[in-house]
Amino acid sequence: MKKNLIFALILLTGMSAFAGEAWNNHVGFGFRGPTGMTISEYNSDRDWSLRMPVQTGIDVTYTGVHMATGLSVRGFMDYNISLSDIKRINPKHDDNVLGFNIDGAIGIGFAPVRNDYLLLGFYGMAGVDFTVFPDAYIETSDKKKDSGSTKTIQNYAYEACFVGGNATAIWTPTGNRFSIYGSATVGYNLPGLFESSTKIKKYNSRDDSEKETYKDEFYTTGALKIIPSIGISWRF
Repeated sequence: MKKNLIFALILLTGMSAFAGEAWNNHVGFGFRGPTGMTISEYNSDRDWSLRMPVQTGIDVTYTGVHMATGLSVRGFMDYNISLSDIKRINPKHDDNVLGFNIDGAIGIGFAPVRNDYLLLGFYGMAGVDFTVFPDAYIETSDKKKDSGSTKTIQNYAYEACFVGGNATAIWTPTGNRFSIYGSATVGYNLPGLFESSTKIKKYNSRDDSEKETYKDEFYTTGALKIIPSIGISWRF
């Protein structure tokens, strides 16, 4: 899914490159502002929820606009760290566990303001949200790998699609190439999938191990998602 999104962004850039001088391109790099979200298990009586209070990182973005008609396309990919309070999954967890998040989207819209100095566009967006928590919990029954000792490693992953709206402003103070952009996407994560993977290593007398892996996955509820970003861009 993520490969398809990256391919779509490249395709949009390639299409705009052949559109001639009537098409303006903006490629940017910036900061993805910190926001959070909470998901729960879908259609279940279990009191299960996962709160991700902070997701923030870097933002890579593309915006193209047809200057004559105002038709505009936009795409972005964010690479974030994600803090999560997952004690409700396993009481032995720390309060916050560090994970990694990738979210990205593509969309089409209209830019009512478009000139050499300012671009203001509004877009309908569709994208993906993927978060992993590798080695979220590690427990060793004995520090030494003696016969009968075990090591338990738990990993978590969450993925969902989202839809929403985006507003983007790009200011080019000199009217030439260098620009500053600000963007905000307000969307909704559709019901997604959460996966818990537990790997148990059992050590024997020869100091090697046998591995057992257990997986549990279930659907999650939808969630409000807000993605603000700011950065610099280059127009061509």
